[in-house]
This record gives sequence, C-alpha cells and structure tokens, in this order.
Amino acid sequence: MKVSTRRDIHLESTGDGPGERKLDVRIIFEKHCQFVWLCLQRHGVRPADLDDVAQDVFMIVHRKLHTLTPKTRVTTWLFGICTRVAANYRRLRRWSRELPSGGGIEDRPSTLMLADETLIRKQQHELAEQALDKLDVVKRAAFVMFELEGMSCAEIADTMGLPLGTVYSRLHAARQQLEKRLTAAATSRIPG
Repeated sequence: MKVSTRRDIHLESTGDGPGERKLDVRIIFEKHCQFVWLCLQRHGVRPADLDDVAQDVFMIVHRKLHTLTPKTRVTTWLFGICTRVAANYRRLRRWSRELPSGGGIEDRPSTLMLADETLIRKQQHELAEQALDKLDVVKRAAFVMFELEGMSCAEIADTMGLPLGTVYSRLHAARQQLEKRLTAAATSRIPG
C-alpha cells in the first residue's frame, strides 16, 4: 500500500481530459490512509478505536466524493472530515463506559514499572488529554499539527486553507489555554 506524504497531496490526472482528475475512493485511501490515521490519532481518538473511526472517515469520503472540487486539496478536504469525525467521537465517548477485560499474559507489558510511576504517568496523561479536549477544535488542530506532528506553521496554513497569521494566533491561544489549565490542575493537586 502506497501512503501519501505531506508533499504528495493531489491526485494525478487520469487522462480523462485536460486538467481533469478521476476521483476514486480506493486511490484516496491508498494515498492518504496514513494521513487520515495520524489526523485521527492526533485529534484524540484512542488507539483501540482508530481503525473503526478511520473507516467512518472513508465511508464519508465515499458519500461526499462528489463535493471534492478540482481546486480543493485532498488533504485539506480529508483533514476537515477527520476533524469533524474526531469531534463526534470525543463527544460520544464522554457518555460511553468501557469495561476492561482481563487480557492474557501476552497482552501485558514486558517491563514492569512501579505502581507509583504507573499512577503518575496515567494521571499526567489524563490531565493532558482533558486539557486538549477542552480546546476548541480549530485550536486543537493547529496545536496538534505543530507540536505533535512537527508541521511548520506554513504547512498548517496550507493544509487548513488559512492565512499564516491565523495559524500563529490559534497556536499561541492554544498554548496559553493549555498552560493555564495544566498549571491550575497541577496546583490544585498539591497537598497543603
């Protein structure tokens, strides 16, 4: 399976006419599957749910393929779909309860950590995830793309179809909100 890179974002012309491109879900899937998977992961979809949510994205791609215009970048269009699907996923996840299974010995980590370390890591992860969940979707997207995916602000602006200044503004606002929430959460947990 050939997976797209950030630089390989347009579908090739299929020879159907000058400047035309044939839109095919299979081609979009083959070229952009990893992009969709990473977007969903960075938008807060749990690893156990990534395959199902990615399938939801490509079902929407299949239904909405006719809305993709020749001037629209495929990754920009996919990013918008991923953002909305991930937001719906997070909204629905709040109301669902998951019952963990015991799992077998082969499912357990090979290295043992102290219970204190495990608890601290779990709490830190939960705090970070809660802080990210409280960001609005556009700020979260800019923050995730810059900090976690390592994209430049120019690439983010290009992917999201925004002016560069808007990306800088959203990134700055997201950092301020995250810092404020994480600082408040950390000081509220300090005994004394």
